[in-house]
Amino acid sequence: MEKEIKCPYIIFKIAGSLYCINSKYISTILQLPEYSTIPAAPANITGMFKYRDKVINMMDLRITFGLKPITEECRDFEQMIDARKQDHINWVSELERFIKDGGSFNLARDPHQCALGKWYDHFTTDNTAIISHLKKIEEPHEKLHRAADEADNCKRDCENCQESECLRKVLACAKDECMPVILKLLDQTKDLFRSTIYKEMVLILDQIQWGIVVDEIVAVEDLEVISKRHDDPMINHCSYLGRVMESEKQKGLIFELNPETLLAKFKDLESMF
Repeated sequence: MEKEIKCPYIIFKIAGSLYCINSKYISTILQLPEYSTIPAAPANITGMFKYRDKVINMMDLRITFGLKPITEECRDFEQMIDARKQDHINWVSELERFIKDGGSFNLARDPHQCALGKWYDHFTTDNTAIISHLKKIEEPHEKLHRAADEADNCKRDCENCQESECLRKVLACAKDECMPVILKLLDQTKDLFRSTIYKEMVLILDQIQWGIVVDEIVAVEDLEVISKRHDDPMINHCSYLGRVMESEKQKGLIFELNPETLLAKFKDLESMF
């Protein structure tokens, strides 16, 4: 009897969690191409595209698993970045009022206490391009927030003949130097996330005209089954999942897609198109 060839697993991410499918079921991996939507299709059947003279239908696993579509997640992120840009435009406007009219300055002076700083301090990624880019924000962001204390010190310590010039320099540094750099870097952050974090992939199944849409391909590896978790409640809750796997290189549990369930579902869906 011929021995079955052991195939590695394709590991991918969906909303930060790890999943896998045996590579023997996959013929091709593509970056999500331009595609056409399918009228009256279920929400998780997001469209179709032409590939090598075949029309490939797509199932979005995020929507299939009841998660927010990546397009919505990307839009929410970009709206958050736009809000942080506006926060700092407002911050500089308040600094200008404080310098010209006096009174108290009540916005965040600590760069780690504004909404952008809090997001930055808690955001984690293993994407080196994003890590490198975000580090560029640190210096101008800290320098901007430091301007409020510098204006305070100037009002207290400068002699009358120097105060106006000192305050003018503080405001110019914040308004004309730091803020434009921060706004430009935040716009670039949106572009970078759109092209890396929110860059979907399609796994085309072998011998059928269907593909599954995932967030990111992580690796191709041999995996081991965690036998004691065969009855994991998440697997029982979702028929699309088979076993729970583990990797020597990846942290955390890896949920295996059940190819038989997928193929059966695609067969049922084919009658719709």
